[in-house]
Amino acid sequence: MPGVAFVAHCMLNQNSKTIGGARCPGIYSPLVDVLRENGWRIEQMPCPELAFTGLNRFWAVREQYDTMAFRRHCRRLASAVVGAIDVHLKAGREVVLVGVEGSPSMGVCITSSDSKRAGLPTWKEGSSELTPGQGIFIEELRGEMADRGMAEPRSIGITQPLPDYNKRTEKARLEAFFG
Repeated sequence: MPGVAFVAHCMLNQNSKTIGGARCPGIYSPLVDVLRENGWRIEQMPCPELAFTGLNRFWAVREQYDTMAFRRHCRRLASAVVGAIDVHLKAGREVVLVGVEGSPSMGVCITSSDSKRAGLPTWKEGSSELTPGQGIFIEELRGEMADRGMAEPRSIGITQPLPDYNKRTEKARLEAFFG
C-alpha cells in the first residue's frame, strides 16, 4: 500500500530555485506523475535555502551554507518535518524522502562542494562541485530522526539537476522506487 512521500520543495515549485536554477516550469512532472500513478500522498518539505536567504539568492555550494546559523535553521525545519513523519508512521503509513542530488541542502547521495568557488554551477564531467555526500538539511533531518529513535525511511534523490540526467532513466528509477 502506498504511503506518504516527503518531497523537496523545489520539485513541486521550480520557481523557488535560485535565479537560472529552474529546469522546468512549475513542478517536476516525472516525479509527480509517478507518485500519482502509484497512489502516493505528497507532502512538500520546506526549502531551507529559500527560507534562510530568500528568492533573490545566488547559487552556493555546501561549504557556504555550512554555518551554525544555517544548521540551527535546518534543525528547526527538520524538527517540524520529522514531527509530521512521525504522525504518518504512527498511523501505519510508509514514509519516503525525496531529495535533490547535487543540492547543498537536499542532496541524498550527492551534494555540491567546492570551498574555492561559488556562483552559477558549471557541472562538467569531472567537476569537483559534485561530490558524494548529503546536503545539510538531509543530514539534520536524519539527525533529528536518530535523536528521536526513529528508523530512517527509504530515500531517493532526483537527478534532474545533474549533467548526465536522462528523463527516461530517471522515470524508470522513480517507477522502481515507488511502484
